[in-house]
Amino acid sequence: MTRRRLAALAVLALIVAACSGGSEGTGGELQGTRWVLRSYDSAGSQVLLDGDSYADLEFTAGRARGFAGCTSFDTVYRSTGRVLLVSPAATTLQSCGEEADTLQAAYLGLLSDSRSYTVRRETLTIFGPDRAALLIFDAGARNPLLGRWTVDSFADSPGSMTAPLEGTSLTVTFRLARVAGSSGCNTFDATYGTNGNIVAIGRMATTRLACPDEAMAQETAFLEVLGGVSFVEPRGSTLLLTDRFGVPGITLIRPASVAESPEPSPSEEPTASASASVTPEPSATPSSTAEPSAEPSPTASPTIAPTAAPTASSAPAPTVAPPSPPPATASCTIDAAGGATASIVYPADWFTLETPTALACRFFDPEPITIPPDPLALEVAVTIRFEANLAFADALAGATDPATWDVARVEPYTVAGFPAALVEGTSIDDTSGVAIGTTRYAYLIDLGPNGTAFVETSGTAGDAYDLFTTTVDLIAAQSSISVPS
Repeated sequence: MTRRRLAALAVLALIVAACSGGSEGTGGELQGTRWVLRSYDSAGSQVLLDGDSYADLEFTAGRARGFAGCTSFDTVYRSTGRVLLVSPAATTLQSCGEEADTLQAAYLGLLSDSRSYTVRRETLTIFGPDRAALLIFDAGARNPLLGRWTVDSFADSPGSMTAPLEGTSLTVTFRLARVAGSSGCNTFDATYGTNGNIVAIGRMATTRLACPDEAMAQETAFLEVLGGVSFVEPRGSTLLLTDRFGVPGITLIRPASVAESPEPSPSEEPTASASASVTPEPSATPSSTAEPSAEPSPTASPTIAPTAAPTASSAPAPTVAPPSPPPATASCTIDAAGGATASIVYPADWFTLETPTALACRFFDPEPITIPPDPLALEVAVTIRFEANLAFADALAGATDPATWDVARVEPYTVAGFPAALVEGTSIDDTSGVAIGTTRYAYLIDLGPNGTAFVETSGTAGDAYDLFTTTVDLIAAQSSISVPS
């Protein structure tokens, strides 16, 4: 997907979020979503988060956790019908500066004042005792970038990473559609788009302060690297941003003050008496029987993760869903270069090659397959190939090159236990090996040091193309791959 298109999608997402609203106290599904704070109440008015301000919230089995603007927090909650009761949050005692500290105090205070809520159109609104909106959140997509980060190092020259200058701080904060932060002297702001694996940052606006020459040179170099990042690689508590060729550009970590803080203990669970100000309704008042069974006792001391990152950001990408209803299947095996092996599941009424070994179990078609005099001229519906010497980052860069492809979708998946990406794009340059105007639908599978595997088809929209893509999904969903350790 081109950077311009990603930026346009990001702006559209921001517009949609701004137009979303909710009705007081109608309830809805809280769990399973990372809620990113859009605004909070201050003296009866909603204050929008801007700059590098950030806070979020996740609900899981009686627990509410997230990032409060400066540090992580942990608390317990009850939700029944439209009622939402949250206990005072446990958090670490750190200071991140006046702006972040003010946001954290306001956010956690308002959260503990919650009495009812509404989830509607990807928006969560939490209401207080006087039925006023206290907090408004937007549903966050699967996005490992979200949150506040400190720059641990960045590329100051090809193949060389350097730490920020002593006495300077480089920070980056990703919200739903904007990225902002400090470049050591000035602050910056831009739109960005991502699918979780690929990121494109738009043109950056900066303030115009003058600083010592060393700091200004660092700022110029850092912003140039940030503007050129293309891929996202989560690595535990760190995040690596690389360029389109997979060359490391920036290493991000969660603020050290959070990671080094002692583990807090949560305050007592919310009590039913806290709901007295909510208009009574048959199912609205929480009772002891309504408590989630997974909720720990009030005296328990949960362990907050050593970083401020909400747990959803580290969740694996989804596996591919097989076609429904599932067809009858057959299987064959591949012994690929580099020691990789695979057991491929495909439709039982399709055909594949059994010999020669170099071509066996790599080509699939609804019709019998005949090998032409030139095997390179073989054309079938679905192809599997292993590229032992092709790094996944390079493969993905080639499959999404805007000079070659008009990319319609890039989505992260897990295939056979390996990280993967589904890429669908139409060829606009015959150097791709696919005829101009033809659409390719492919799973690119990251085999680490063993290279990249592809499961792909191509064609034009229509019944045959839909059948072929369904078969590609089936193979990706049910096949297995093993590589040497």
